[in-house]
Amino acid sequence: MRPKYLLIVLVGTLLGCESVLAQESAGYESSRIYDGDRPIHLNLWYPTDQKESPVNYGISAGSAATGAKPVGDGLPVVLLSHGSMGAASNYSWIAESLARHRYVVLGVSHFGESPVFGAQSVNPATVARFRDRTHDFNVALDWLLTKSRLAGAVDASRISAIGHSSGGATVLMLAGARFSASQISEYCASGAAKVDKGCWYGMPSADAAARQLPEAAPRPIRAVVALDPAVGPGFVEDSVRNLKSALLVVGSVENDFLPYEAHAGRIAKAKPDAEVVRLDRGEGHFVYIDTCAANINVMGTSLCTDRAGVDRVAVHARLNADIEAFLSKQMDNSAAQGTPAR
Repeated sequence: MRPKYLLIVLVGTLLGCESVLAQESAGYESSRIYDGDRPIHLNLWYPTDQKESPVNYGISAGSAATGAKPVGDGLPVVLLSHGSMGAASNYSWIAESLARHRYVVLGVSHFGESPVFGAQSVNPATVARFRDRTHDFNVALDWLLTKSRLAGAVDASRISAIGHSSGGATVLMLAGARFSASQISEYCASGAAKVDKGCWYGMPSADAAARQLPEAAPRPIRAVVALDPAVGPGFVEDSVRNLKSALLVVGSVENDFLPYEAHAGRIAKAKPDAEVVRLDRGEGHFVYIDTCAANINVMGTSLCTDRAGVDRVAVHARLNADIEAFLSKQMDNSAAQGTPAR
């Protein structure tokens, strides 16, 4: 082969690799659906080839192409569950990143908990209503797979779920982990729970708990990412151990809200084959929220201000890499490694 021709081939090959390795942009839209009279607020992130622009998510800001046309097919789905009294849009740091790696991310915000429905609708007593949370997700997932404009672009056999705090508990329940209200009530009544702010929300009565039995997802959840999950003592250990879903548990060891050993640590210990990321450099419970500047305190813990020396942007960058590697492996999403989706 002549040297000049060889050079042309090499340049062409490199240019071709560059086009394969290039990531899409993140598309974004929000909408509201109804389950009877109950509203369900949805945030949807997805891959697009259109240019991103700044997005205002409320307490935070991000970058996405709002209302853009989706690209790709056979795309895996990630369910995104927010923490107590929050909103799915509080986690744009991971949702946007996953969309750029060819995932469709479906965030669900719950009526009674989330301020997206208006401050007058917020009722702290709804925090323990895990049936409402899991049912909202099942309704939302059915909408995505059958009625949304992305219905023909997603792969219903490749579903995963990510959740923070109560959202971490929610995605474990969707995957089939069993929750015991009596277990969590017994824990919260013990001396071990004195510094556990999760117990400060109050536990449901036995009758209320019976009416609020969580629903598992009707389709298999391949992989679960639990970010500092709440109500750890309420999970039946054997049901966590026997989860068919692959599990990644991320927990803040020096926790300022939920003691690590009782929550993230307990879930990780219950499933020996779980992958575990321990944040042990002062990261608190709310480091998993978008970078923000709002003056919001939750039971004396700042939502947006971290301990000295904690760089929330750097934490998110590390976790994005960990989560994307985990999901790419478990969801067989070769696109996340820079090759086209199958």
